[in-house]
Amino acid sequence: MNRKDNENRCRQTGERQHIQEHLANERTFLSWIRTSVAILAFGFVIEKFSAYLRFLEYQGSMFSTPTRGVAAYLGVAFSIMSGLVVILAAARYLQTRSQINQGTYRPSLTADLLLAATLLLVTVLVVIYLLRTPLPR
Repeated sequence: MNRKDNENRCRQTGERQHIQEHLANERTFLSWIRTSVAILAFGFVIEKFSAYLRFLEYQGSMFSTPTRGVAAYLGVAFSIMSGLVVILAAARYLQTRSQINQGTYRPSLTADLLLAATLLLVTVLVVIYLLRTPLPR
């Protein structure tokens, strides 16, 4: 094997590695987006199911009109959190992309901890909501 073939093979291996790093970055970005969609959907389901239960209660009692409860605010909070996760994911994706191109990649503990904190907040809010919601009779 001559020197030129060896250089071409090294360059191809480097390009392949570069492509793999970008593809991994995209997979990570997409998993953040899936998490955001799940948070958004969960908030939507909580709010709409709560509205349905309030409507059934109204139909059964005929005493007062259904009002917006805590679930509506929880749904809005989840929507906001979902948007923040998308912003964080996009920022992290672009930062990682730039670092890969420059060959200076550094993992970000901050971004990972922000995502974990967001999911922990969602969990705490759901638990509080479930503990404060009366059981159906």
